[in-house]
Amino acid sequence: MATVAKREDWAPDWATHPGEHLAEYLEDRGWSQAEFSRLADMSPKHVSTIINGTNPVTAETALKLERVLGLKASIWTGLQAKWELHEAQAANQQILADADNALSQFPVRELKERGVLPATTDTARLLNSLLAFFNVGSQHAFDARLGNLAVHHRQSKAFDTNHYHVAAWLLLGEQKARQMHLRAFDGSRFADAVHEIRKLTTTEPEFFYPRMVELCRSAGVALVLEKPISKTCLFGSARWIEGDRAIIQMSLRMKSNDHFWWTFFHEAAHITLHKGRAFADDKGGEGDGVEDEADSWAEEKLVGRAKFAAFKKTNPRSEMAVKAFAQQVEIHPGIVVGMLQHCGAIPYRNLNGLKVKFEWAE
Repeated sequence: MATVAKREDWAPDWATHPGEHLAEYLEDRGWSQAEFSRLADMSPKHVSTIINGTNPVTAETALKLERVLGLKASIWTGLQAKWELHEAQAANQQILADADNALSQFPVRELKERGVLPATTDTARLLNSLLAFFNVGSQHAFDARLGNLAVHHRQSKAFDTNHYHVAAWLLLGEQKARQMHLRAFDGSRFADAVHEIRKLTTTEPEFFYPRMVELCRSAGVALVLEKPISKTCLFGSARWIEGDRAIIQMSLRMKSNDHFWWTFFHEAAHITLHKGRAFADDKGGEGDGVEDEADSWAEEKLVGRAKFAAFKKTNPRSEMAVKAFAQQVEIHPGIVVGMLQHCGAIPYRNLNGLKVKFEWAE
């Protein structure tokens, strides 16, 4: 059975400015705007701006219109109120649409899970929290914030990467780094810290990780583990905050000790060699001058480049050979396997039993 809505339930999604009605009244009576302005004791400019919709009909103007045209003042003010409400609703809808569009570019679900955004579907609250997290005044400033990060991004061509997701991951790490109250970076202390950290590769995570954090912190470097975020393939990042404090941020994306240790030493190389610059290293990203420098530095610190080159010439294929070399250079054999695989000396499927798998501790 069809139903008919009550008149008061009907809410049109349109409205007209009272100036349009005024123009119709003048046309019906054959009055010019100049004639009407004299009769209503209003300036011609004022009448013109009302008709053009750029000026409102105030209560005072409504009374004049009632006297001259005979239509009650309450009708004119009612038309004005409906117009203003319609305009406010339209503006609000646009704001919400802009907010939804802005939020769609960021990993909202993951930021909720990590406590950065509130667990709500309220678009306004979510956007406000996201703006605060990025330290920007409006969604139009997100790109400026990305530019402010100024990250040298070694990005993979094989994977889709979203720069807003990358920025969110970086800022999660930065948030943790600022809570460490770092001292100013000390290059000499950091060199000593890296030397000590190299000795930890054969120990268990529950021992080496807190020790690494403390050694780095003592040199003005925040070591942060931050879980990966969708639409990023980041292994690690090295960058600076406040000019003289550094962050090494790692994702533990591959969850094996060879990737963990190589990532740390690669990012430590950026801190040591490229002070003041910021880096984000993506999975499968192509190297360049600074990345090659970081790789060479990491290889030298981990095993010694000359020693590793000589070992590769022996065409190592067995676990025994890898273990013997690892024992010689005092490093975990899983790292040696990863380096051999990376340089193409052995296939990626070989000797993976020597690697150690890591898991996130809850």
